[in-house]
Amino acid sequence: MKSGPNFGIGRGCAAALFATTVLTAPSAFAAQEPQAVPFSYDAASVRLDAASSIRRAADAEVTAAQEQAAATATLNRPTVSIDAQLLRYQKTFDISLTDALGQAESIAGQLLPGLTGDLPGVPGDVLETINNRLEQALPEFFASLPGSIRLKSADTVFRPVATAVMPIYTGGAIPALRDAAAANVDMARAKRESASNLEEVNLVRTYFGQALTHQALVIARDTRDGFDLHLRNAEAMEREGFLSAGQRLQVQVARDAAQRQVDRAELEHDTAVQSLTRLLDVATPVTPTTPLFVNATPPAPVDVFVETGMNQHPRIAQAEAGRELAEAGVDLARSRMRPSVFAFGAYNLNREHALPTEPDWAVGVGARYTLMSSLDRGRMLSAARARAQAADQVGRQARDEIRIMIIRAYNLVELSRRQFLSLESSLAAAQENLRVQELSFREGEAPASAVIDARNLLGTARLQRAAAAYEYELALAALLTASGRSEEFSAYVQRADRVIAP
Repeated sequence: MKSGPNFGIGRGCAAALFATTVLTAPSAFAAQEPQAVPFSYDAASVRLDAASSIRRAADAEVTAAQEQAAATATLNRPTVSIDAQLLRYQKTFDISLTDALGQAESIAGQLLPGLTGDLPGVPGDVLETINNRLEQALPEFFASLPGSIRLKSADTVFRPVATAVMPIYTGGAIPALRDAAAANVDMARAKRESASNLEEVNLVRTYFGQALTHQALVIARDTRDGFDLHLRNAEAMEREGFLSAGQRLQVQVARDAAQRQVDRAELEHDTAVQSLTRLLDVATPVTPTTPLFVNATPPAPVDVFVETGMNQHPRIAQAEAGRELAEAGVDLARSRMRPSVFAFGAYNLNREHALPTEPDWAVGVGARYTLMSSLDRGRMLSAARARAQAADQVGRQARDEIRIMIIRAYNLVELSRRQFLSLESSLAAAQENLRVQELSFREGEAPASAVIDARNLLGTARLQRAAAAYEYELALAALLTASGRSEEFSAYVQRADRVIAP
């Protein structure tokens, strides 16, 4: 047996041996994967919409904001309440009689002559005597009376009182509160839309990420299986003396490296499967049925996406809601510097137990104006205006950043699309190169390393093409999300004209 290949006289024999090995080689290894549920991208999107905790939380926030806004719709209505008290009380009254006694003494002195003069049948001297004696006794009588009296009252009473207060003028506080509540609803909706967009991008990343790892695994296994066949051929050619041991060892090293790549691809694919399963919250693994894809034609001009993004991006809507909320804060701070007018009423539901100073009922109109407050209202108004200015600048910054984001995403879509299309010719060239190198090897005109390099180049081209498609999906999802057109992603999937089958 010769130690190296005989390129001069053994080409025909080596070619026959190589062909025989190819015909008798086993088919490519196909690993048995666990049973999985097939899911299209649209089905996965529907499932995510029902299973996402983030979306449910965002929906709850919107509901809470809407309920708060509805609560402010009745701020102009009266507030009616019932105040019920059960109390034990004692009240002391001190009443002065000095003035009353003086008036009574004076009146009695004036009335005495008339009283005694009208008695019929009584002699005049007797009447005069009686009158004189009464006049003498009258001061002593009034002097003997107390100058004041003290009255005490103690009781246990039940006091139910209904009161009503209705605002008439609040200085603009009520409209400000309503505007703030409406702005909170808009902000909650914008946050929900932003969370939904992030979930959609995450679904694209995870769903097509699993498809990419599956392609990487298929490519790794195909490369490994190709090296298995190449190694068997090299071993047979070595036994026949047409190949050196060094070249056979080169094939062995390449085959072992391919096996390590398979092991890595299997673990990465398993991680991707678990990620998609957890994201969709399903019990069994999911098999993506929507392939990696690319649209050969470029998307619409970038200005179209920029225009819709300026009107529909949730971050801009959130910034606008923040500006409205800040302006409502200015109005509320201003209302604290104005008077308020209100109507009120009270009705005693248990008049029998009413205190002496309490009315049976009362209605009226009141006004309140704070002359001096422990809180500097002028500075609070200045602070609210500063917040409004800051919110306006945040909106401007958001618009600028969204514009740049859309342009960057658009360029990434174009880059990945062009790379994918250029890799199609590279893939065809790599396939042809492998065919030529294998033929040259069979003819003894090319070393084993040339076949190794050609097979690795083919695997790399296939993987780069799949990666370019995956990058296209991610960039497209980012572009559509940034421009407020995320619902159009499925349309791009439907009209894709370049696909990499699962």
